[in-house]
Amino acid sequence: MISTGKGKVAELKLHRENKSENNKPPRKQIGFRLVIVFLIAMVAYIAFSISSQIGRLQAMQNNVETIQSQVEELKHKNAALREELKRIKSDSYVEQVAREQLGLVKPGETLIVPTQDPSGEGETVRPEEVFNVRDKNIYD
Repeated sequence: MISTGKGKVAELKLHRENKSENNKPPRKQIGFRLVIVFLIAMVAYIAFSISSQIGRLQAMQNNVETIQSQVEELKHKNAALREELKRIKSDSYVEQVAREQLGLVKPGETLIVPTQDPSGEGETVRPEEVFNVRDKNIYD
């Protein structure tokens, strides 16, 4: 080395340039770091996707359970309505409605509608009661 003043400055500059070149990572290290960052990002994305799908799955399972309970309830109501429909279609029910609501009687029967005493005393009979007088003589 030359010990001139200019030489020392030049030597320091060369030393700094060599030092800064040594601090730069080689291209292989840069590519490796990019791959690592990319893999970390992919793992984070996959974890987020899986967790959101699990949340959706749980919500859907809750909906399925709710709908199944509603289906069971509607099945019970449907069965009860079918039974009521059978009862309504029966002859005895039609006869009962005809007697109570329409005041109809069978041939040979007489509908007796008692009235209440104006004084309020006495026994009252419901108007829908029908008496069969076919076998009785009412004039005896």
